[in-house]
Amino acid sequence: MITIGNFICGILAVHFLIFHHVYSAVTFIFVGVFFDFFDGIVARRLNAVSEIGKELDSLADLVTFSIAPAMLAFSISLHKLPFIGLLSTLAFSICGMLRLARFNTNQSKLSTFIGMPTPLAAICLILLSSVHKPIILAIGTCGLSYLMISQVKFPHFKNQMDESLEITKWN
Repeated sequence: MITIGNFICGILAVHFLIFHHVYSAVTFIFVGVFFDFFDGIVARRLNAVSEIGKELDSLADLVTFSIAPAMLAFSISLHKLPFIGLLSTLAFSICGMLRLARFNTNQSKLSTFIGMPTPLAAICLILLSSVHKPIILAIGTCGLSYLMISQVKFPHFKNQMDESLEITKWN
C-alpha cells in the first residue's frame, strides 16, 4: 500500500504539471520520497518482502522520481530550449529507468548504491529547477542523468537505517 501511495504521488505530480500547478507537483514528489523511504522498511519489518514488491517499487519510482521531475524541469524552463530541453528531459527519464532496472538486477543486496539513486536525483533536479536558467538546467539535468547510470558509489541509507533499527530492537 505504501508503494502504491508513492505511485499515486507520481501520477498526481504529472497531473498537476499538465495544469501548470508546479508547487502541487513538487509537493507530491516530496510526499512520494516519504513513501519510498518507508516502504522497504515496513515491508522488511512485516516480513512482506517479495519480488513483485521490488518490481512495483521500481515502477512507482520511475513515475515519481524520473518522469515527474523531468516533466517539472521541462515545464519550468527547459521548454525554452526546444531541442536541447526535450533531449535533457528524455535523458533524465531514460537514465532513471536504466538505473532502476540495474538496481533490481544487480544491486538490491549491496551496502551501497552504484549510481545516484533516483529519489536523490529527483530532489537535486527539483532544486536545480529553481535556477530558472534553461541552459544551466539542461546541463545539470544531463549531469544528474549521467550520475544515475555511473559507477559512482552512494551510501545506502535504508540499509543503514534497517541495521540501526535491528540494533535498537534487540537492546
